[in-house]
Amino acid sequence: MARINLLPWRAEERERRNKEFITLVVAVTLLALLAAFASWSYFNNELEEQRDANALIEQENSRLDAVLVEIDGLEQRREDIISRMQVIQDLQGRRPVPVRIWDDIAKAIPAALYLNNFKREGDVLTLTGLADNPNVVSSLIRNLDSSEWMGNSAVSNIQQNITAYETAPTLNEPTVAGETPRPVYPEDSYVQFVVTTKVQSDVAILEDGAAVPVAGGNL
Repeated sequence: MARINLLPWRAEERERRNKEFITLVVAVTLLALLAAFASWSYFNNELEEQRDANALIEQENSRLDAVLVEIDGLEQRREDIISRMQVIQDLQGRRPVPVRIWDDIAKAIPAALYLNNFKREGDVLTLTGLADNPNVVSSLIRNLDSSEWMGNSAVSNIQQNITAYETAPTLNEPTVAGETPRPVYPEDSYVQFVVTTKVQSDVAILEDGAAVPVAGGNL
């Protein structure tokens, strides 16, 4: 025989579907919250890592700035040391020059000539003295120009009839009692001269002490 269900099954079905819908909504909500939390955690972690990386970069930049400042200081010290070494090398190169100049001047002075004044201003040497005659002064000029260390020599002044000492009285002139008249010396008739010469700045010193020309060089 046929069985007939007289219970309110439609209401039960509706209630069951409502429960399933609520369960589904809760599950989707939970999943959405979990996904949002996971995304937030991920991006927050990425942000923290980026901040840490930025802090590390700033720290390294500060350290590199300090290193660069130190390197600049070392470069400046290096330049200073190189400059001092250059000065020392220049002084070492010029050290033999005065000795050789004095030696060449002594060799350049001819007989019947002597110096009574010597002056140097920069690279210009001024020699003042007395000579027997102008030809002796010319010999001095040639000797100076033949030196490897001096050149461009010239007479800047020469005067005739210059007495080297006091004027000698003649034997006929009266003298103070008890005094002997001063004899006449050869130097009394010497000429007074002023000669200038220039220290050569375009020569270099070899290991054996010889001097060779250098274009545009300075000792």
